Amino acid sequence: MRIARALATTALASAALLATAPAALADTAEVTPGTVPPGGTVTISVSCDAPTSPAPDTITADSQAFELGSVQLTRVPGANSGVAGPAYRGTAKIAAADKFTGSGPNAVGPRSTWSVDGNCPGGGQWNARFTVAGGGATGTASPTATQPAVRGGVGGSFTDSGTTVIIGGALVACAIGATCVVLRRRRGGARH
Repeated sequence: MRIARALATTALASAALLATAPAALADTAEVTPGTVPPGGTVTISVSCDAPTSPAPDTITADSQAFELGSVQLTRVPGANSGVAGPAYRGTAKIAAADKFTGSGPNAVGPRSTWSVDGNCPGGGQWNARFTVAGGGATGTASPTATQPAVRGGVGGSFTDSGTTVIIGGALVACAIGATCVVLRRRRGGARH
């Protein structure tokens, strides 16, 4: 009975750890203003987790709504004091109105939601949404939680954060340990 209690405690502790992991691993991003007219400008602000190596001076932000498709975000000096990771900020010009009209192969309506995304130095992904509309700029976009992306490719194309790898390894070790205990008890019971 003691082993069952220990396994149940381990399972509950693992579940609690996994429940808090996505919030702790998500890098945050924000686009202001939340609504912008075609040809307008937005500011992208990103807060990253502390990387294991020195943080670069710039990171890239990508969006199909940007005039050039991507922009460089510059590291904010002094933003990574203490245990927090680096912060980055930059501006992007939104494409002209003809990209957002109702004609062409990628037609969108007069008001459309777009995303901007990228990777932090430690490999963490970030994403934020904003709206392109015919009116003037208003409000602030709310940050969105980062969802794991599908990664294709052959060998070496997948990188993950150290925390995720450690949590996964701990869960595998718990499963192997529980299997060994169960098998040992079955064999021990047959000998008596």
